[in-house]
Amino acid sequence: MIRESFSGPFDLFCRRMSSIKTASPYTRLIIDHIIEETRGFKTFVFREGHGIAYESGQFLTLSDLSGKDEIRRSYSITSSSFLQEPLSIGVKRIDNGYFSRKLYDRIKEGDTLLTTGAAGFFRLPENIQAFQQVFFFAAGSGISPIFSLLKTLLYKYPHIRTTLIYSNPSIEKTAFYKELKQLENKFSETLHIDFLYSSITDLRKARLNSELLLELISNHSNQKDKTVFFLCGPESYMRMIQFHLVEEGFSGEFIKKEDFNPGGKKTTLPSPPDHGDYTIRINLHGTSHVFLAAFPDSILQAARKEKLNLPYSCETGKCGSCAAICDLGEVWMSNNEVLTDKDLMRGYILTCTGHAQKGGVSLKIE
Repeated sequence: MIRESFSGPFDLFCRRMSSIKTASPYTRLIIDHIIEETRGFKTFVFREGHGIAYESGQFLTLSDLSGKDEIRRSYSITSSSFLQEPLSIGVKRIDNGYFSRKLYDRIKEGDTLLTTGAAGFFRLPENIQAFQQVFFFAAGSGISPIFSLLKTLLYKYPHIRTTLIYSNPSIEKTAFYKELKQLENKFSETLHIDFLYSSITDLRKARLNSELLLELISNHSNQKDKTVFFLCGPESYMRMIQFHLVEEGFSGEFIKKEDFNPGGKKTTLPSPPDHGDYTIRINLHGTSHVFLAAFPDSILQAARKEKLNLPYSCETGKCGSCAAICDLGEVWMSNNEVLTDKDLMRGYILTCTGHAQKGGVSLKIE
């Protein structure tokens, strides 16, 4: 979920990862085994005993410290914490993605990686039992966090009706196909899966389009205020789904999106209304830090200049890794694509796009 490049040969990267003492905020992860789910997509399973806490649907941020600057890249968790499965992530090989290519091509069982931990807001709602229907929309490798959520939902809340609409080029390129069919058989009364393949001759059902989307929704949902949606795939794919859902009267509050690759080319973000320089006080895991944030730096950028290692990943306001609670003062964000109105009401802000306004602020990261 961030730019994919780091300095130095990859062999040196692996050796340094093995030798670094993993004092906070880093945790050492050892690869237990690797599964090639489809061509270009692998599951990396880690050995137990790492102590990383996570919720289904979140992502794991990996760190590379071998170059001059630290580089972070996030990958969605595919395991279910509720089922106590070994921690695992899904990695899609991206042709111009140096980190993903090296993970896919060179990392082997027994190798060590570093992580800053799990994060993300793509999770089951706290009041999930109040819903009667859950829809999951996944395209390609977008199945990664949804596979984690789906398993947890089925086993923990088996009474909730669940529909997965999963788009791929073909069966052969469908990750977790066998496992999904097994789940559909086991939970046949509550789980329905629609596999869409762009290679089939019936063009009406080859790709998800507005007509097919509305047809599938109407087949399985009859109470709009009791239905929640999870979307993960290309931006245009999710935008199309969200547009039609809102147009049909479904609440945007119950439509959750996960941009599984929000890194890449940075866009120009708007400038904050107040260009003042303000003091930031932040409680990071129980330790207090104070520093000055001077325009045009965001809170995160100012912290990094002070060598303060705050959590972050995408740096564009899309993933939620850098979320903090503002308990004093005002923070303006140049971009926010992850925090809901409810999150904002609870005081959450994003440090990567956040700027103090009208005075100093006090933040907390637990």
